[in-house]
Amino acid sequence: MSLLKSPKFWTKKHSLISILLYPLSILYLIIIFLNKKIQIISSKNIEIKTICVGNLYIGGTGKTPTVIKLYEMISKNKNCCVIKKFRKQHMDEINLLKKFTNLITGRTRVQALIQAKEKGNKIAIMDDGMQDFTFKKNISILCIKSKQGFGNQKILPSGPLREPLCNIKNYQITIINGEKNNQIEELLNKYNKDMSIYYSNYELINKDQIYNKKFLAFSGIADNQNFFSLLETNKATLIIKKEFNDHFIFNDKHILNLINEAKIKNLELITTEKNHQNIPDKYKDVVHYAKIKLNINDENKLINEIC
Repeated sequence: MSLLKSPKFWTKKHSLISILLYPLSILYLIIIFLNKKIQIISSKNIEIKTICVGNLYIGGTGKTPTVIKLYEMISKNKNCCVIKKFRKQHMDEINLLKKFTNLITGRTRVQALIQAKEKGNKIAIMDDGMQDFTFKKNISILCIKSKQGFGNQKILPSGPLREPLCNIKNYQITIINGEKNNQIEELLNKYNKDMSIYYSNYELINKDQIYNKKFLAFSGIADNQNFFSLLETNKATLIIKKEFNDHFIFNDKHILNLINEAKIKNLELITTEKNHQNIPDKYKDVVHYAKIKLNINDENKLINEIC
């Protein structure tokens, strides 16, 4: 099994490892600064309203579920699409977005935006891309997990941030997934007093399929423990928990091993809907998946602000 976890020092403000890695963080900042300058020179203004859903904390902040929810809300009244830059290793997310949205992918986001405009879309919702300056963003939405916040608030590799906290000023809206977090709100207000703050939470909508059943649960997402916790909160009994890398591609051997292990313990198999996309078709009926719905508070207010 391949497993990659965020290093523990990313959650500690005073860590010797973070200090030792600080020169690399400076180098990283210089590289992204130069890349930004180069991209801005050749950037294009495509006449389609672009809503960019991004994050500062690398991975696992709920961008894709937020994009699906926004599409569901906006597409009721306006022609819109979702844009995801094509990466072969992200086919699980691409397939999930195809399932629930009008998805356009491209080798570059600019190519996808041009396609979106040519197809008559008025709004494009961008899954990721805040660090891409080849196109104009009309509205930028920051996704944060209440439990993890910004970690030790340091830049890669000293910490988990893709951008410095001061770049919060570039976002107009934030959606915090989880419980109310006053510390995060204070930090957001420090860098951007005009930012609108919303909260979201996940709802399991196929509870009847997991209630009081015993499972071998497996997932390959950025926050596997959050998935397991959601199942257990909804009365699923997880006898075995298996963690894989984010975007893990499951082949026949992986699934057969999981099936055999589950049979020995007389358990059923369950995974995330995203990971279910990466299971070979012949095994999909054998594996349950959690159907998750994202709820955002003050949805009407959010839509009015965006549209």
